[in-house]
Amino acid sequence: MKRSAFLFLCVIFAACVLAPARAQQAAPYRILLTNDDGVRAPGLAALAQALKALGDVIIVAPSDVQNGKSHAVVTIEPVFREDLTLPGGLTAIGLSATPATTMFIALGNIVNPKPDLVVSGINNAYNLGYSVYRSGTVAGAREGAMHGIPAIAVSLAAAGAPRDFASAAQQLLAVARRVKEHRLPANTFLNVNIPATPAGGYKGYQVTSQAMMLGGNETFAEMKHPSGRTLYWSVYREGVNAPQGTDVWAVENGYVSITPMHVGEYDEKLAESMRGWFK
Repeated sequence: MKRSAFLFLCVIFAACVLAPARAQQAAPYRILLTNDDGVRAPGLAALAQALKALGDVIIVAPSDVQNGKSHAVVTIEPVFREDLTLPGGLTAIGLSATPATTMFIALGNIVNPKPDLVVSGINNAYNLGYSVYRSGTVAGAREGAMHGIPAIAVSLAAAGAPRDFASAAQQLLAVARRVKEHRLPANTFLNVNIPATPAGGYKGYQVTSQAMMLGGNETFAEMKHPSGRTLYWSVYREGVNAPQGTDVWAVENGYVSITPMHVGEYDEKLAESMRGWFK
């Protein structure tokens, strides 16, 4: 009788210990997808279709184009929500906000529990070098990292869009699989840039550094408006020379560039040297 009671308690104990583990193992991997080209952008749809092979995809993106908004946030205007169905039957939510604000609202008000991964893209043009500081695409991933979630920003060469969105999405899927397997340290995210598909295919992946330069030739052209007023119009051309091992060099040489980034720009070494200034 005592032996039977002991065996019964062992079974109950095992069930209590193993059941939560099995439930956790069975829980779907959840991916929150955003961008800065707007919720109807073809790059977003291509990425969503590819990432469905990895887990459940939730789309919350700006309602319209938010290029170059960096990490700007909406503070004095209301943000409106639009629920819609994208081509291919993808359900999505559009918010009248910047990418950073869209991600903040998604994580605070819409997606509960928090997702396992945040992906921002596919942007229609590179985000390389110093250009990441101007990028709404990168801001979407950075905001995810600020909330403690592994995050990836992904951009495709302007020369490859929209023709190569599907192949670029498959490249990003491979990166996302590695992130799922290995995760990322706290306060970090990845900035992925993908060239137009080379004739012989991509050369592979390179883990790169951020080039200490603009990611392309960026200027403002001065011209006259029909009204007579002077205006300045942004002109951007991809393709610059950069040192080997940088993100700019990698894409110019046919590689998929993966640049590890971190949240925050505090410089500990400079702070240590500055303390002597104020003694």
